Amino acid sequence: MITRYALIAAMVLSGGAAWAENHESETEVDAPQVAELTAEDVDMDAAGKIFQRSCRACHGNKAQGAASYPKLSDKEPQYLADMLARYRDGERIGPNSILMIQNAKDLSDEDIANLSVYIATAFD
Repeated sequence: MITRYALIAAMVLSGGAAWAENHESETEVDAPQVAELTAEDVDMDAAGKIFQRSCRACHGNKAQGAASYPKLSDKEPQYLADMLARYRDGERIGPNSILMIQNAKDLSDEDIANLSVYIATAFD
């Protein structure tokens, strides 16, 4: 019985160490700079199509969040761009990383900029 607990403890500790190592090595992401962009600066129609195809099912019709999928409509565009770039680069951030990596892997910088501004402004 003690061996079982020792094994479980070792697994938990090694998992925590792996997570910490992954997060210690984080460097600046190469995300598009969108902090100064407005809805007039981006292709809102293209972003709306990406949102409908890739984001809406999990994050909700108005990016309001659902279950374990966070609300996005209250986030700043630069935060969204940074996160999308990290997912595009394959970084695992949370429990839904596999889904996010698959959805972000083919996004261009322009797509990320458009989508980030769209999500932050379209649902006000």
